[in-house]
Amino acid sequence: MAGLSPRLRPVLYNASMEFGISTQIHRRQPVTVDLLESIRKAGYERFELFCNRPHLDFHDPGLLRTVGRWFQENALPAPSIHLPFLENVGPKQKIWISPLDPERRHREFALDEIKRALELAERVTPSYVVMHLGNPGDTFSPVAFDYAYTAISQIREFAGVRVMIENIPNEISTIERIQEFRRAADVPDIGICYDTGHGHLQGVTKGLEYIHTTHVHDNHGEKDEHLWPFEGALDWPALIEKLVVAKYQGPFIFETRGGDPTKGADSRSRLRDLWDEAQNSIEEFRLKYKL
Repeated sequence: MAGLSPRLRPVLYNASMEFGISTQIHRRQPVTVDLLESIRKAGYERFELFCNRPHLDFHDPGLLRTVGRWFQENALPAPSIHLPFLENVGPKQKIWISPLDPERRHREFALDEIKRALELAERVTPSYVVMHLGNPGDTFSPVAFDYAYTAISQIREFAGVRVMIENIPNEISTIERIQEFRRAADVPDIGICYDTGHGHLQGVTKGLEYIHTTHVHDNHGEKDEHLWPFEGALDWPALIEKLVVAKYQGPFIFETRGGDPTKGADSRSRLRDLWDEAQNSIEEFRLKYKL
């Protein structure tokens, strides 16, 4: 595979724990300036814009202008953008948006929707975008890498953004498979977004040294519940130990569903305490939590 355009914006990381939140917390409400302002007042400056319709109607150019203006007026850090992967069209109806779909017309539709969402990048410069490869439960086929390469090439050429591939519960998007794709595509600048809830469902225990950003949430190990950290069964001390050993320095983006965003204050405090303990002495940390 040939190299891609080098026109990329770097992701800047802090050495300390940096928290943000996805607008998915209010996924059943439309994104408006008032909704964004309510999240900001709950203590967040770093946002991830969750571009699934009707939550964020990226077909509305007026909304995109308003959202871009709000970020500029508040001098907030560059948000990340979660590219669309489904659209809810009714109470029990949804359309999957996958540039890896076996049917060409569905792949073309998916790329058209992704490009429309990326018109946000004209209004607010994203730090990076997060992308799903396939849908939950998809099996792996070598042709998936070709479709993924084509899609990412077009995304980067269209918007000049850095792409982070998220681990989701399918055979295409394990960390090992994403690493295999990065090697095959010969595009080392493609990043990995590690989703803690999906990792819990997938039984991920290795490869965290390759990740660049996170989606942080919890579950009980059976379904993708998107709970606040410590509300499910995920072993947070074990995860923190692996992240510290991997020298992870990227952001921690809460991706919970529903509820009050102020609840994140407790999660931030407890995660910071674990992080500081592990940073202070990893051996004592392992002994204390029996890791």
